[in-house]
Amino acid sequence: MQAMLEAGRTRLRPVMMTALAMILGMLPMALGLGEGGEQNAPLGRAVIGGLLLATFVTLFFVPVTYAALRKKMPRKDELERRFREEAAEGHEAEPAHA
Repeated sequence: MQAMLEAGRTRLRPVMMTALAMILGMLPMALGLGEGGEQNAPLGRAVIGGLLLATFVTLFFVPVTYAALRKKMPRKDELERRFREEAAEGHEAEPAHA
């Protein structure tokens, strides 16, 4: 759970910056400014709507769904035991240096 929260905090800023930059870039098109701009306005609005939905899904829906579908959270001692076993296997598999 802590790893999920940390990953969410780490990814929040880049996701928001990317979405905001794209939305702001599409605003002139969505407003239909300029000569013939009303022809492309629906496309701009659709792109902005899609970005808003995708940003919401990325930041909220996917993590909540993952947490809800996760069957059993591993206990700390179980994780530590697994890490020790994997580390021991890793050392055994390394060839000896001559």
